[in-house]
Amino acid sequence: MTHTLIRRAAVAAGTTVVVLGAGAGAAAASTGGAPVLAFTPSPHDFGPVTIGQNTTQAFTLKNTGGQATSALAVHLAGSGAFTITANTCAGTSLGPGKSCTVTVRFAPAATGAAAGTLTAAGVRPALATAALTGTGTITGHLYWASYADATEHPNTGTINAAGLDGSNPTTLASEQNEPIAVAVDGNNIYWADYLAGTINEEPLAGGTVTTLASQQGHPNGVAVDANNIYWTNESVNGAPNTGTINEVPLKPGGTVTTLASGQNYPAGVAVDANNIYWATPVDGNEEANSGAINELPLTGGNPKILVSGLTDPNGVAVDANHIYWTTLFDEAGSANSGTINEAPLTGGNPTTLVSGQSYPIGVAVDANHIYWTDVADTFEHPSTGTINEAGLNGTNQTTLASGLDFPTGVAVSSS
Repeated sequence: MTHTLIRRAAVAAGTTVVVLGAGAGAAAASTGGAPVLAFTPSPHDFGPVTIGQNTTQAFTLKNTGGQATSALAVHLAGSGAFTITANTCAGTSLGPGKSCTVTVRFAPAATGAAAGTLTAAGVRPALATAALTGTGTITGHLYWASYADATEHPNTGTINAAGLDGSNPTTLASEQNEPIAVAVDGNNIYWADYLAGTINEEPLAGGTVTTLASQQGHPNGVAVDANNIYWTNESVNGAPNTGTINEVPLKPGGTVTTLASGQNYPAGVAVDANNIYWATPVDGNEEANSGAINELPLTGGNPKILVSGLTDPNGVAVDANHIYWTTLFDEAGSANSGTINEAPLTGGNPTTLVSGQSYPIGVAVDANHIYWTDVADTFEHPSTGTINEAGLNGTNQTTLASGLDFPTGVAVSSS
C-alpha cells in the first residue's frame, strides 16, 4: 500500500521513481570492490651505504580499490639496519584513491647485504608489501709498517696498505731498513725508519720515495698535519734524557725544528689542530710506573704531562676528545698483558679499552674505531703479528690482518 501511494504521488508530480528492494542499499555500498593497496617504490634497493652513514626512502601507500580500508598497521621485518623514521599510514583508514607515506632509513652497522620487508595491512582483506635490500660497505684504508727481521735480514722492511677491513693487502714500499711508524694524509704516506734515521714520504698512488729528514737519532714515532711532519727521536747514542720532538715542513728540503728536548726515549707521537702529544715509557730516572703521555702547544711553550703513572706507553693517537695509547706489557712483563687505553684530552683518569694483548705497538683512531698492531712473538715465531680493530669503547674486537712479520706503526684514512 505504501509503495502504491508513493508511486501515485510521484506520477502526480511528474517524477519518475525507482523503488529499491530489500538489501539494495548494502549492494550499492559494495560497488567498486575491496580495497587494493600497493607501495611505491616496490621493491627498493638502497644500494651501497658506508658503515656509519645512512640513507632514507619515502614509500607511498595508495588504495586503488573501491572501498576504504580499516585502520592500518605497518610493520618492518628483517635486518635491523632498516628502521621506520616517519609514518602517516599507521592507524589510518585509507579511502579509495587516497595515499599515505612511510619513510624507512637504511643505516648498516656491518658490511654485506641486508634485506627487509615493509608491510601494511588492515582487518579487511587489504595487504601491501615492499621488499627492501641494501649493502653495507666500508671506505678508507689501513696502512702499516713492518720491519720484518731487519736485524738478521737488513732492508726487508715494508710499508703496506689494505682496505679498512683488511682486504686486498698490498706493499707500497719495500727494502726498508726498520720502518717503525707511519702517518698518512690525503696524498702521501710517511714513515720513520728507526735504523736508517730517516723520515720518508711516498705518494699513496705509488712513486718515488723522498727523504724529508735524515741523520736522526732513532726516530720512533711520526705524525702529520696540513703543513708539517712531526716525529720523536728516541735518543742521541742511546743516552737517557736526550730524546727530542721534531718537525719539518712537508715541502722537501725544509729546516728541521726541535720542539722539545731532554725527553727520555720518546716513542709514539700524535698531533691535532692545537697540540702535539707523545709517550715517554719511563721518566729520566727510569722508575717503575713513571711513563707518561705529554702535551705541547704547536705555538710553543713548555711540555706538560697529560697522563702520568703509566707502564711503558708506546703508540699514541688522538681524536677530538680523547687520547689513546698502547701499553706494551704490565710492570712485571707478564705474557699477554698489553693494553689499549684512553684518557680525556682535558685530563682525567685513564681507561683500559682492550686488555690481554701480546705486544701492542702502534695505534690509530677514526670516527668509529680504534686500530692497533700486535707484534706478538714474531722474533721466536715469525708471521704471527696482527692488526686489530675495536669500537671506540673497546667492544667488538676484530682481527683485520694476521700472519704479519713484526707490524709496528699503523694509520688509517677515510678514502
